[in-house]
Amino acid sequence: MRGRHALWIVAQFLLALAVAGCAPSRMVLTGPEGGRAEAFFAVQSTAVDFPVKASFSGVLVPFLRDVVPFVAGVSALSAAEETVGLYDPMGRGVLFLANDGRCVEVSRGPAADLVGFRGASPLASGDLSIARVLSGVPGYPVSGGEAARNPDGGWSLSDGRQTLTSDPGRRFLVRASYRLPGMTVEVSYPDRDSAGPPPRLALSIRGARILLRRDEE
Repeated sequence: MRGRHALWIVAQFLLALAVAGCAPSRMVLTGPEGGRAEAFFAVQSTAVDFPVKASFSGVLVPFLRDVVPFVAGVSALSAAEETVGLYDPMGRGVLFLANDGRCVEVSRGPAADLVGFRGASPLASGDLSIARVLSGVPGYPVSGGEAARNPDGGWSLSDGRQTLTSDPGRRFLVRASYRLPGMTVEVSYPDRDSAGPPPRLALSIRGARILLRRDEE
C-alpha cells in the first residue's frame, strides 16, 4: 500500500507539471506594479532566520528506475555553511551535499547505488542557499529582474539565475526554477497556504524527481 501511495503522489506531481507547462503566457510589468512585485520577492528572499535545521521524509524517482523512499535532513548555520543528507529507511547514507556559498559538493553514501549515483563534480552554484529553497523562499538573493503578472493574478520575477512565482494572492512563493551550470532545478510547493515553511516540496533535477514532506518540529 505504501508503494502504491507513493506512486499516486508521483502521478499527481507529473500531472501538475504538465498543467503548468500549458499555462498561458504572463504579462510583463512596468511601473509601480512591477516595483511592488520586485520588492515582494526581495523581502521573501530574506525571510529565513539562520541557523536552519529540518528533517523530511519522501520518495525519490530516479530516471528510469524504481521509486526509492528516503529521509533527509538539512543543517545550515548560514547560507554559506550548509549540509544536506539523504538516507534510506534503514538510516544508511545515500547522498550528502555540502554548500559553502560558492559551490555544492555531492558525495556518495554507502547506499548510493539505490539511486544509481556514481559521483559528480562540485557544482558552481554561486550564492544559492539550499536551506532557503527547502524553507520555501527564493534560493538566490533577489536584486532586480523582469517582473510579470501571471494569468491567475500572481506575480513572477525572472533574472539570469532564477524564475520565481507567487500564489494568486501574492502572499508567498509557490514555484521556482533555478538555472545552474548544466542543469535546471524546478521546485514547487503543493497545497501551500501560508508564508511559513511549506509542508511539502516537489523537485525535478535532470529527469529525477524528489517529493518531500517536512517533519513536524
